[in-house]
Parts: sequence; structure tokens; C-alpha cells
Amino acid sequence: MHTTSNDRLTHFLPRLRTALSQLREFRLQQLAELDAEIDGTATPVDPADIARREVTINLAAAARHALADIGEALSLLAAGHYGRCRGCGAEIPIELLQTIPTTRWCSSCRQRLTRRRPQNRSREGTPTRASLP
Repeated sequence: MHTTSNDRLTHFLPRLRTALSQLREFRLQQLAELDAEIDGTATPVDPADIARREVTINLAAAARHALADIGEALSLLAAGHYGRCRGCGAEIPIELLQTIPTTRWCSSCRQRLTRRRPQNRSREGTPTRASLP
């Protein structure tokens, strides 16, 4: 794997690291609240309560997934490999990293993957783990 171009990202790394850390804290707090809600309620009987609980469980799963993505991005950052496309190895544009700091795909690879397997996309159109080669 290639290392990140220091000239390209050095100026942005502190802000990207801060953004990732803030996202991590937000997701940890969100997950704690969702888990408390799941654990603190009795098994619902009413259809509306059942649906609400399912939504809460799905939100918690999404928060765990986001935490895993954030952790991976922080690990890549610490190892000096952050900012490279997982698909082609190209540098991911800084504008994309600033918008989606957990991204591991350049725009071209992301488009190629979502066109190839549109049924396995997340809500944001980002390839899910199941859709990756």
C-alpha cells in the first residue's frame, strides 16, 4: 500500500483527525443512548412500539458500522496510509476527504462499484462491505 502524500495532506491532517475524533465521540454517545433505549424497554407488543424498536436497533447497527469506519480511517491516518483509494491506489481528493472523512474510495471507483452492484449500496450511495470485491 502507498503512503499518503505528505505535501498534499499535511496541512489538512490535524483538521481531518479532529473531525474523525468528533465523529467518533458523536457515534459513541449515540450508540450509548440507543443501547440504553433498547435495554431499558420491555419487549413491545403494540405494532407501533415494535416498529420503533426495530428502527432503534437498526440505528444502533448503523452507528456501530460508522464507528468501525471511523476507527479504520483513524488507523490509516496513524499508519500514514490515509487518503489513498482502496480500489486503485490513487490519491483521494482533499475535498472528498473533508466532506466524507471516512471514505476509502475515490469518486471513480465509487461510481464504478455502485454501477456494478446498485442493489448493495448504503443510503449515501457508498458501497457497503457486502458490495466490495
